[in-house]
Amino acid sequence: MMPSLSRSGSVLITSTEGLRSERRIAARTIEDVLGLRTEEQELEEDPVAKNINPARRQADAYKAVQILSRHGSWNGLQLHITGLDIYFDGYNYCFGLAFRDTAVVSVYRLRTTDVAKYIERLRKEVVHEVGHLLGLRHCVDSRCVMFFSNTVEDTDLKGVEPCKACRSRLLS
Repeated sequence: MMPSLSRSGSVLITSTEGLRSERRIAARTIEDVLGLRTEEQELEEDPVAKNINPARRQADAYKAVQILSRHGSWNGLQLHITGLDIYFDGYNYCFGLAFRDTAVVSVYRLRTTDVAKYIERLRKEVVHEVGHLLGLRHCVDSRCVMFFSNTVEDTDLKGVEPCKACRSRLLS
């Protein structure tokens, strides 16, 4: 476990009722791996749904993050878990996107019949996106959680923890 990154305050984690378990897993993961406090909020509707591109049948992750960052009066980092398929320009899809103080993680392409593998994928993508919120960039170490996942198989191969170099950047 990493030392607490108190300069970052706490992370608000939102999702709809249908993703309550995923929201709780995300909260525990952020607390255990990054040492950050978390708060959870259940939303009646998924704000990501307001950004569906009808031609692609996917939500624009960048627009979703912009809307989420203006949603409510939260004054810290925010992570939203969605069940919708998301993308951003130049990519067919993405597992998540972080911008400034807000991130979104989609479980759409992480799902599998293997529950343990699904939970591990979720944990990795949550830490990855919150890592971006904390200032980390993509890492060249394929075992580091900050390694860019082009496919779900890439996610399966990397770890849930930042590598030594990324960990030191977090603590500096």
